[in-house]
Amino acid sequence: MTAFQPDLSSALAGSACLGAWAHDPASDRIALSPVLARLLAVPSEAATGTSLTLALAAVEAEDAVRVAGVLRAAGEDGRPFEAEFRTRPGPDGARWLRLMGRCGRDPATGAVTTQGLAFDLTEGRRPVGSDAQQAQRQVNRLADHAAAMKGLVAGLRNPPLARLVDEVAVEVGHELARHLRGGGRQVH
Repeated sequence: MTAFQPDLSSALAGSACLGAWAHDPASDRIALSPVLARLLAVPSEAATGTSLTLALAAVEAEDAVRVAGVLRAAGEDGRPFEAEFRTRPGPDGARWLRLMGRCGRDPATGAVTTQGLAFDLTEGRRPVGSDAQQAQRQVNRLADHAAAMKGLVAGLRNPPLARLVDEVAVEVGHELARHLRGGGRQVH
């Protein structure tokens, strides 16, 4: 009997992973995998680096500002992060993408680089199945985001914001319970 061995290249090919990216906060340049560069309508030279502004030109304006801010902040605190954003509609329509990464310092040179992976979330955002199934998926995603917000707000030491996030989490919990029961009545 042969032992089961995971194969990273097969797993990546069968997933929504678009490949790797790296951002140099000092020069504000970003290198993109060929697939990610194509989705962002960036010239093929992006594999070796292009300006962050050029790479984000195909991203919805309000999302581009947020993603740029997330990348720059990641270069300062070194914590893992993720950022979701929408591309502007292209030949295949708009896409939902997620960057996940972390900032690190090269021990030899001291240079700071933020790098990670990019994922295409578009398929999961398209309506599939009944309205009830779509609503359930949305509520599940909302619950995931509410839990993430609770984890993030704890480190900010901002009690009013923490209370608001708690209130949102309670309401999301009520909505989730309503959908899990399958009923349409409101629970408070």
